[in-house]
Amino acid sequence: MLEAMNDTHAHRRPGHERLSGQDSAFLSFEKPGRPMHLGAVAFFGTEGWRGADGRLDTERMVALMAERARLAPVFGKRLARVPVTGWPAWVSAGRFDFASQFEVTPPAATREDVRRITEEALSTPLDRERPLWRVLIVPGLDGGEAFALVFLAHHALVDGIAGVDLMAQLLDGRGGRTPNRRGRLGVATPPRRMLAAEVVRWVEMPTVVALKGLGIVTSARRMRRLGRRSKALLRTCVRLLTPGPRTALRSEDEGGRRLAWFSVEEEPLRYARKRLDGTPNDIVLAAVAEAIGAMGGKDGHLPFRKVRAAVPVSFRTRAQRYDAGNRLGLLLTPLEIRERAPGRRVGRIRGHTELQKRRGDAEGYEVLCELTGWTGLWSQRLLHWLAGTLHSYGVLVTNVPGPSRAYTLGGSEMREMYPLVPLFGGQAVSVAVVRYQSSLQVGVTSSWGDRGLVEEFAARLEAAFGELTRATAEIPAPERVRAGGRAAGTATAGS
Repeated sequence: MLEAMNDTHAHRRPGHERLSGQDSAFLSFEKPGRPMHLGAVAFFGTEGWRGADGRLDTERMVALMAERARLAPVFGKRLARVPVTGWPAWVSAGRFDFASQFEVTPPAATREDVRRITEEALSTPLDRERPLWRVLIVPGLDGGEAFALVFLAHHALVDGIAGVDLMAQLLDGRGGRTPNRRGRLGVATPPRRMLAAEVVRWVEMPTVVALKGLGIVTSARRMRRLGRRSKALLRTCVRLLTPGPRTALRSEDEGGRRLAWFSVEEEPLRYARKRLDGTPNDIVLAAVAEAIGAMGGKDGHLPFRKVRAAVPVSFRTRAQRYDAGNRLGLLLTPLEIRERAPGRRVGRIRGHTELQKRRGDAEGYEVLCELTGWTGLWSQRLLHWLAGTLHSYGVLVTNVPGPSRAYTLGGSEMREMYPLVPLFGGQAVSVAVVRYQSSLQVGVTSSWGDRGLVEEFAARLEAAFGELTRATAEIPAPERVRAGGRAAGTATAGS
């Protein structure tokens, strides 16, 4: 009887979930040479995971994580298309063998081997006939004393914050709790009903728009919000349509991915942040700016002086923490490459970010994606073509808050966790930072074919974090950016 009740409730749950404009945009950005998945590579000790023969018990590990994946709604979704329109939707994967999403790779003797395995996985698009995530288990590290997990999920399924939480659901703690059934899909909707629902949506659109418009014009608060979001949309469009310089940060070779990662202690950076009067994001952006500037050559010539960074901003609420999909805005922030003094650079970057936050600029990208949800797939393809052609920003930089406590899997502690993020059209490098315990874990993703160039950039970025902690000279008063986007008496780079 209990099974019958469960089946009844399953039929009552929605059978498909239409992707938002933002989520479907990440699908449309992807092509065979440009995978759009993000993830992490994590390192564990083998305590508690050795079998009777002394080797890593991968069978038991897969069984544990597959059971946890089965309980989490977001793992049980696969992609479908609405007939005629082609708009993407999530449907239930049904009686899917979750263990098939886990792959045990050949043993890796060194971290260089792990990096090559991860690069190959990150360069390969996920199979859209299956749930859009996968996990690689890499045994053999440190003479069999450690192993790595490579977690990958399509950007349409999760954003950075949700990606960390999604991975956590496979580990101890969150993975061992009673699952949250919110967001679980019922029996997949037949194609004809998906099409009928899409037709109803378009028929109801004029009424929905009219009611929303009436609600706005009768509320002063909603009118102010509409004005703010409209201005943010305009500023975002202007920046996206402003061509960037042709530098080594622009890459036409999108066929492969090269990775580098490292960690830095958080405490010295926290002290430096207080002395330099910046936020954690300002410090990360200043370090990225220093690394890019250092790549300009020893002669002091800086071809990167007008670079802007794309900085994702999460609008995800606590209640939406474990939901699928993206809740992202975007700031396009000048990096002040030509400013050599660390204190002044942090101050100028902080001036830009404070101004953008005060004006609500991050909402502009969210509104733009919402509009593409109404106008259709052609507008997303146009947006992608413009971004790749104009190269309106040079580097994507994301800073994700991580757990303050150690994650474990079967009691084995996760020692390190390095984030991985995708590249967009024409973009050569992205930087992702996650705070894990007492350090910042930094992952660099690039399409540069020269591995030495990736390693040089990562080394300069690591050195830039160290330079910020060694900034002992008296810090001059930071320059404030006025509402017009310029600091007092100084032109704003990249604006």
